[in-house]
Amino acid sequence: MVSVSAADPPDRPLPLSKVALGCGVFSGAYGPVEQSDVLATVRKALSSGINMVDTSPYYGNSEDRLGQALKDLADEFPRSSYYICTKLGRYGYRKTDFDYSAKRVYDSINESMRRLNTSYLDIVLCHDVEFVDTLQVVNETLPSLFELKRAGVVRRVGVSGYPLETLLEIAQIQHKRGRPLDICLSYCNFNLHCQLLEEYVPKLRAAGVATIISASPLSMGLLNQDVTPEWHPAKAELKAAVAQCSAVVRQSLETGVSISLAEMAEHFSFSCPGADVHLVGAKTEDQVRRALDAYCQATSLNLATGGSYTDPDIQNVYRQITSILTPFARYTWPSPPADA
Repeated sequence: MVSVSAADPPDRPLPLSKVALGCGVFSGAYGPVEQSDVLATVRKALSSGINMVDTSPYYGNSEDRLGQALKDLADEFPRSSYYICTKLGRYGYRKTDFDYSAKRVYDSINESMRRLNTSYLDIVLCHDVEFVDTLQVVNETLPSLFELKRAGVVRRVGVSGYPLETLLEIAQIQHKRGRPLDICLSYCNFNLHCQLLEEYVPKLRAAGVATIISASPLSMGLLNQDVTPEWHPAKAELKAAVAQCSAVVRQSLETGVSISLAEMAEHFSFSCPGADVHLVGAKTEDQVRRALDAYCQATSLNLATGGSYTDPDIQNVYRQITSILTPFARYTWPSPPADA
């Protein structure tokens, strides 16, 4: 066990970088990845000022690969120089693959620490809380995690999931009980096709949530301008709209307007009002560099709060994209899915 550093008091938010590295992609879910790529990606992220890495037992062998990379980089980046976020409770696709019991909490923490080559975890989130009974989350899982926080094994406790109303409900319950969540992680809820997170930020703050993480600016690959993953849960109408956006971008490239759909998506998402951290999956050094460049540009563009591109041709493309996607601004797909 390790005591929480005096530099990071347990009642204050961790000083996380504005961009965090999502390591779920290390599992190969978005294409093959070699361990040498993982090492290079993590090194690039840490050397560029990113100080938070995010993973989960659900992401295949992501914890093992990340843990090996961090071990190999120990001389360059000591354990105290970054924050590890992992999750528990979800271990597969279906509801039967969830285990939120108190015993599994302790076992899962020990397993994650072993895979990640660490004696403590900076952040632990209950993974995809909408799949399980909320009462179990607040009466069994979170109390166990807060016990581990008191022991110094876990430094911050939170939840992750897709339906914002579920995240808010749990946050409000915890707030009323005098043990507010440290962190909420929301994914795919602030991007070019959905801006619901902005509505929930003040509600989550009122419920005592100190840190809000907005994940997946590319909506799990939907806005990447490549072929949408077959497993993506968005309805056909949204996928068709995104394909129309991709066509607009390809046409603009032919006329000399150089910007990708992914770049516009990141520029927009990174300007989300109220988000403390933007979690971006990257499996190469170039993807890390691109995400950081996009964040720097986003801070000056402020697209989500009425800003615009200075290049009128790019602004015209962006206007077409947002016009196509505006009808989906409040659309969310079912989670859990019907076949879970």
